[in-house]
Amino acid sequence: MHKRLKTRISAASIILGAAILVIAWTWAHPAWAIVGGLLAVVGAATFVPAFRRAPPRLPAPAPLLPAKPQAVKIADPGDLDSLVEQMLAQGRYALMLRPQIAPDLAPEQFERTLEALQTHMALVPEGAVVLGEATSPDEQPDAERGALRRQRTVRVAPYFLDRYPVTNRQYYEFVASGGYEQISFWDTAIWPAVLDFVDQTREPGPRFWHRGCYRSGEENHPVAGICWYEASAYARWVGKRLPSDAEWVKAGAWPVALSDGRAAQRKFPWGDTMDRSKTNLWGSGPGRTLPVTDLADGVSVGGIFQLIGNVWEWTRSDYTPSHFPHEEFIAESPLKSIRGGAFDTYFDNQATCQFQSGDVQIARKRNIGFRCALSVCDLTLYREAFRDASGLEAPVEEVKI
Repeated sequence: MHKRLKTRISAASIILGAAILVIAWTWAHPAWAIVGGLLAVVGAATFVPAFRRAPPRLPAPAPLLPAKPQAVKIADPGDLDSLVEQMLAQGRYALMLRPQIAPDLAPEQFERTLEALQTHMALVPEGAVVLGEATSPDEQPDAERGALRRQRTVRVAPYFLDRYPVTNRQYYEFVASGGYEQISFWDTAIWPAVLDFVDQTREPGPRFWHRGCYRSGEENHPVAGICWYEASAYARWVGKRLPSDAEWVKAGAWPVALSDGRAAQRKFPWGDTMDRSKTNLWGSGPGRTLPVTDLADGVSVGGIFQLIGNVWEWTRSDYTPSHFPHEEFIAESPLKSIRGGAFDTYFDNQATCQFQSGDVQIARKRNIGFRCALSVCDLTLYREAFRDASGLEAPVEEVKI
């Protein structure tokens, strides 16, 4: 605005000076001719710089994004040894423990695969678990519907659960291997929409990634910005599945059978009292995710990290509020159960082993991640003794159930 006003004043000075010169010349007034000449000269002197071309403005340098990490090298399908190394490096050990593959592994390979399973997953024994929160003493039951909050007991078979939520680095291997292009990993219902599951730069991957990769320094943070279908596809890729509601609760509450037939369940993985120093919730953390190996004091009895806080976790179960009879709950879109609370969870009662929330299957939020499970019955955990190079029999390690 200042530059435009200056230009207008300069132009007016030139015009006025020229007019005075014409009048002075016509009427032969030398004094007025001098005044007109000075006005014209001053106006021209200020007018020319106003239109002097400014130097071109250079574009701001693009921000330096971290280079993509090196993905695991794809092995030759005909080279079994290299293929085993690739699968172990990608965390796909569960596939090699399937009855169709395990017998073909060398003893050393089988032992390493079992070791990977025991390192990264925790065994949760079979048993009953109670789902749903008990009725509060202040609540009155409805005569037609019964208790406001219903509880039910579910029997769970033995299974393995990931000790940590799936990390950005682990999920990157799925993306780098072409997981978003391999339609066999995806539910048929979502096939038309898989191309829409892209990051901030329109490349396949979690919603908040850039150029198909996570932010620098967050490789060990839980992956987030993935919907239920993406979590399920990754689980298939590594040879696992999402846990059920009952499995998730059992891993955290760790029920103990009492002599009177009842079961004692923990409210939190570490006990019955909230301790915010053991979890990443609103007000007790940095307001964002933390590495999955942090907060070791909050592990469950079975050695499972961060079941409470950091990120909500998808399960494979449908969501139905416990205070609604199943037949009366109608949602606009299918909802899946999420458990555990997240870094932005404010209320303590939403960060317990019993609390259940839900979200639409295509939600890709900053505070929802996942971990995977495995049924014991689907794995080969023991093989008969084999003969070593000396011809003597040597036992193979066995996972105790």
